[in-house]
Amino acid sequence: MTQIAFPTSQRELLVAARGKESQAAFAKRLGVDRTCLSRYESERLGAPVAVVNFCLRRISNQLQTGESSPIQEALALMRRAADTLERVAGQEDLNQRS
Repeated sequence: MTQIAFPTSQRELLVAARGKESQAAFAKRLGVDRTCLSRYESERLGAPVAVVNFCLRRISNQLQTGESSPIQEALALMRRAADTLERVAGQEDLNQRS
């Protein structure tokens, strides 16, 4: 099951929905100016309901399709690194015993 930290602020919601997309590209998708999106993300301006709903739908779609967030990707890399280190340490122990 995919775990995601649900956004608890407007900024987190917008950044999570934007993902790796640039501010300019995401702003165009939303139909707003990039500087306007920047103000939404910095919480200097409240995002309209249509923008919030778009972001919620996008996050919902990410969860349904299994897309991962940057945090999930980093955690997966850390798990792989830890597994590799454990394997290498185990092999070194076997070599030292031989």
